Amino acid sequence: MKRLKKNEVETLGSMCFYVSSVTNAIRGKELLDKNGIRAHISRLADENIKNGCGYCIFVSSDYERAESLLRSCGIRIRGARKMNDLK
Repeated sequence: MKRLKKNEVETLGSMCFYVSSVTNAIRGKELLDKNGIRAHISRLADENIKNGCGYCIFVSSDYERAESLLRSCGIRIRGARKMNDLK
């Protein structure tokens, strides 16, 4: 089993929430961490997501709760994708 570094989330099987700015990515990660949902930020290129900055917040559990928290605090989600979805 791969050992994760501190603050690292396994991306396979994680949910990726594409956000509208790097600022929102940072705010979102901090919000999720404070609420007990482990998250990390990465810059990704996905041609299917329009008008985004290319930053993604990865979470490995509590996907619905994470999305609800992000939206309730005004963090704009441009798209979401489960990372084992290769299509």
